[in-house]
Amino acid sequence: MRRFAGDLFVGQELTPADKQAIVHAFDVDDTLTRKPEGFDNTGLTKDQFFDAAREFPADKAVVELAQMLADKGDRIAIATARPSERLAETIEWLQKNDVPFDQIMLSTGVEPSGVAKQAMLQKLQDDYRKVGTLFDDSPYNIEGAQMQGIDAVHLRKNDDYWKAHPETVWPYGR
Repeated sequence: MRRFAGDLFVGQELTPADKQAIVHAFDVDDTLTRKPEGFDNTGLTKDQFFDAAREFPADKAVVELAQMLADKGDRIAIATARPSERLAETIEWLQKNDVPFDQIMLSTGVEPSGVAKQAMLQKLQDDYRKVGTLFDDSPYNIEGAQMQGIDAVHLRKNDDYWKAHPETVWPYGR
């Protein structure tokens, strides 16, 4: 596990980065995962939510999208606000649910997730020809990606949580 961008996130590359390739970034929780029917995380701490998420099923449509992009030769990066100490369990969940990925990046919690996610996206921009798309449930991460000039798809699965936990978004880096 390596630290990056002034310790805003940690990561691990399973496949070396390639300046000729396009990479797509996927968030984990409420993007690749699907909460059980009736599950409400609005009042939970992040750790309580991440503990529960160990058993969440995959969102098959989003996983199939990642598989399709990987099958056509694009790279897949996992960019999540999960804390760095959850690296092993996150990799285990991804593998158990057949999510392809070439690298994984987790927040250190030093800055809000939107800032850490922008730092992750900047690293991907440095390492690949292009960051194709960010897939994420956070409107703040979507806004941050757009500040970086990256296309983003907002999966509207967690709107109540984000309304209850707003984040300030400001440009990171460049």
